[in-house]
Amino acid sequence: MNNDQLSGAVWLVIGLAVCLGSLQYKLGSPAAPGTGFMPLLTGLAICFFSAVGLIHATLRRRQGEKWTSPLQGVRWRHALVILISLLAYALLLVPLGFFLTTTLFIAFLLRAITPQRWSVVVLCSLLTATVSYLLFEVWLQAQLPKGPWGI
Repeated sequence: MNNDQLSGAVWLVIGLAVCLGSLQYKLGSPAAPGTGFMPLLTGLAICFFSAVGLIHATLRRRQGEKWTSPLQGVRWRHALVILISLLAYALLLVPLGFFLTTTLFIAFLLRAITPQRWSVVVLCSLLTATVSYLLFEVWLQAQLPKGPWGI
């Protein structure tokens, strides 16, 4: 068994569980869907894609692909930096506000994980924060934390 066979089998079981769980609700019809209709379709999609992946992985296994450790080659330093920065983002979101915290978060990741030029860091972090702000605050009218400057 190789890695993709295992993950395909796990996702197939998850998809089947979603399908079975959706049967507890009314399915309805495509013209008048019930509460269980979308979860059923989601479960079927998970089953379909995991089955395709499982078949593909089985064909690769027959060609000699073996199991490898999924932790091999993981950059633990990067994972730890991202985890700590997400924690800092969550802690600073209310006191600094969404826009400033998002800008600093993206800038930090662009410099710490895969170092970019400062011009790229500033442009991408401001653009990301601005688009996110417009999407969530203006268009979706979500109530984002306001910073010390009211944005």
